[in-house]
Amino acid sequence: MRRNRHALALGAILAVLGGGCGGGGTLGPASLAKQADTLRSGAAEGALLAQDAAAGKVTSIYVRVHASDLQKAAAKEAGSLRTAKTEPALESKLHRLTVLADRTAADLDRLGGASHVEQRRLGRELEAAAQESQKIGEGLK
Repeated sequence: MRRNRHALALGAILAVLGGGCGGGGTLGPASLAKQADTLRSGAAEGALLAQDAAAGKVTSIYVRVHASDLQKAAAKEAGSLRTAKTEPALESKLHRLTVLADRTAADLDRLGGASHVEQRRLGRELEAAAQESQKIGEGLK
């Protein structure tokens, strides 16, 4: 059941990424809000995975594979944000999202091989990234 939830969430994340801003470009408030929501979703999914891993609810192989999939999506998002342009009033939000996406990708990269203690810490960091990206997104609507 839990694996199905993770698989469905990953599918939703990848679908949003596929329909995202493509390879950068100019982002207006609505597009930037969509990017923030995509980042929030991936970070939240990573946080759930980290919590489940730390609690021993999923196998280490599952954690490694799923964390890798989420990391690839976050790295793609970070790359897209890094090359994107936006209006001057939104530059600080674009920069904050880019930093969050980079940090999320790095945390997810470490998650697959982390100890239970490290998994708990990474879960907290990913949850904080999800909350911050949600605040950014809400400020764009």
